[in-house]
Amino acid sequence: MAGVSRLHPRPRPPARRRSPKRGLRTPALGRSRGRLTSKIHLACDAAGRPLAPVVTGGNTNDCTQFTAVMEAIRVPRSGPGRPRTRPAHVIGDKGYSSKAIRT
Repeated sequence: MAGVSRLHPRPRPPARRRSPKRGLRTPALGRSRGRLTSKIHLACDAAGRPLAPVVTGGNTNDCTQFTAVMEAIRVPRSGPGRPRTRPAHVIGDKGYSSKAIRT
């Protein structure tokens, strides 16, 4: 043991593999600039009360989730009948400004 060096003269791969994490299958987590983040797409009424939240990974584009948010809206009526699902007006930020959404 006197002549054995601690550092081996031949390069070898590291003991720990540096590969992407495998157990992350949650759709609400996504890589955004190297970190795991999530994004909340939310529809609100005129008073600012939340109507339909949709949580996606942080790297998901806003305009791709527009239909999912609109389909999740359910406003109960005061009397009998089905809940209201189509809003009279829609206001969105720059992320929702595509031609398909405007129509």
